[in-house]
Amino acid sequence: MRLLNRTITRIYDASLRPHGLTATQLNLLASIQNLEPAQAGEIARLLSMEISTLSRNAHLMERAGWLTIEPAEHGNGRLLRLTKEGASKIDEAIPAWRQAQEETKALLGNKGASLIRELVDGIWAERLRVG
Repeated sequence: MRLLNRTITRIYDASLRPHGLTATQLNLLASIQNLEPAQAGEIARLLSMEISTLSRNAHLMERAGWLTIEPAEHGNGRLLRLTKEGASKIDEAIPAWRQAQEETKALLGNKGASLIRELVDGIWAERLRVG
């Protein structure tokens, strides 16, 4: 599984590199866009990401002007909001992401890609149900 993860991550990162993004960053931006305003802890939970990894990436993307980090109304959490530049960065990267999807599908074959998609859909459904 780790080899598969690293192989697929390399495909996506290589496709997104010309846009100044990693697969992790695009995933974060898209998740923030879908949940906005997004609580950092909720994004980390949904993406199975350590909060320190999310925080490090969020600060890099804030410096790039793609999102803002604001204190939550209660507690010590943070709210993440996409900026216009962040939304534009997503739009700019979508063709590269689609290319990586096609390359990954070619690597895995139709059956392998379908099986992985089925597994991922099940994981997402469980995370959203428990959430």
